[in-house]
Amino acid sequence: MFLMVEFGGSSRLENNLSHPIAPFLYMMSVMHCMPVSLGQGGEALGTMWGVDLASEMLALAGFGDVQVSRLPHDAFNAYFVARP
Repeated sequence: MFLMVEFGGSSRLENNLSHPIAPFLYMMSVMHCMPVSLGQGGEALGTMWGVDLASEMLALAGFGDVQVSRLPHDAFNAYFVARP
């Protein structure tokens, strides 16, 4: 079992328009996450890579059962539980 916590944004920009801190998260993606990832030979997905892409990549990594949950006390994150 693999547990992962990521910002719970959508993989599609237009679906994040009502996200309360989306402008800040996109700024962090462009100014920090993407350059650091590119500098280390990574995929440069950024902070707002989104739940859809995260689920897809977990499936590609061999996790056949990926469940995404939201917790009532946490308005920003998505919790992934992945099993082979």
